[in-house]
Amino acid sequence: MQSSQSTSTLRVLVRWGLYPVSWLVALTGFHFIFTADYDLQTIWGVCIGTMAVIYLLIEWLFPYEKRWAMSLKSFIADFKFVIINSIFVAGLSAFLALFTIGLSHNNDGLASDWPMGIQLILCLLIFEVIHYTIHRTMHDSRGYIGKVLWHTHAAHHLPPRLYLVMHAVGHPLNGMVIQGFAITFPIWIMGYSSEAVTMFLIINGMHGLISHFNVDVRMGILNYVFVGPELHRYHHSADVNEAKNYGATLSILDQLFGTFVYKPGILPEELGVKASEGFPAYERTFDVLKLPFDAFKR
Repeated sequence: MQSSQSTSTLRVLVRWGLYPVSWLVALTGFHFIFTADYDLQTIWGVCIGTMAVIYLLIEWLFPYEKRWAMSLKSFIADFKFVIINSIFVAGLSAFLALFTIGLSHNNDGLASDWPMGIQLILCLLIFEVIHYTIHRTMHDSRGYIGKVLWHTHAAHHLPPRLYLVMHAVGHPLNGMVIQGFAITFPIWIMGYSSEAVTMFLIINGMHGLISHFNVDVRMGILNYVFVGPELHRYHHSADVNEAKNYGATLSILDQLFGTFVYKPGILPEELGVKASEGFPAYERTFDVLKLPFDAFKR
């Protein structure tokens, strides 16, 4: 009985405390950006790595929905796809994150001399506008181009489950488009300071991880500002009428354009895509990687 009460108490602490703790890790990283002699790439890597380890441990201890959890059986089934595709995407993301930090050194642009806080806010907003536009276009566009874009993005939606490692599932082309057009190019054009870029990448990486989290984490009113698991799990719903929430870090554009879905304490009935769409099971790695190219023939 006492053990059950202790577990229940821990779940409540995780539910309401993990997101603030995540920000504490991020803010600690911000502090080191301006006070320590460590290079900025290292600070970014330590912050995101620390969060990932914490999240993996908590997800293992307190899974929210057992049917969405990563089991040994599901891991074995996913192994080929994760190795061939996800490590490439994760490596590309890490490389471009490090590249954009380096790119911002001595890079003069429109925002180069602006206050640090303004640079960070602008970096977040411009990324979100570009990402939202690309992401929604991939989901909602019709016709030939729309089909190719959706087939490029669909790999990320094929898993009928949602857990931390699943965040890495996606087609390499999708990763290149998002990282290149939504992150690297705007940073190069605007000329943000390397400190502002590193803070942006920490915030962006934190929300990318936690939004795919199979743990009952609540953000309350902050869901109207940031994207977390309560919002993003609906983006992975198999019901296209509720599979909205196209924002990556901020939920503001979803609210402005009517794609905001927030149902506190309620889970989607089913994740993934409907069988009627005719996609291969995502365990069929080669067939999934061919999807963008097969779309040209359909």
